[in-house]
Amino acid sequence: MRIQVILYGTLRNGFPGHDPTRGFEVELAGGSSVGDLIDHLEIPRSKLGLVSVGGVPVKADAKLTDGDCLRVFQPIAGG
Repeated sequence: MRIQVILYGTLRNGFPGHDPTRGFEVELAGGSSVGDLIDHLEIPRSKLGLVSVGGVPVKADAKLTDGDCLRVFQPIAGG
């Protein structure tokens, strides 16, 4: 299955050629989860903030389906 991935903030730095509006496509085996995709991309869990699929926040065990758009945000801090 093909998943569209859009990274935000400094997460983009590890992916040369990442298009900030369209991201990039990743091909995964059917039945893969959000966590499987994050592992596939080798993004450390400590660098993850919010992850959403189709605009809905999800957890690592959420199953993906062909054509999903996953948005990955870095943790945000401030004051």
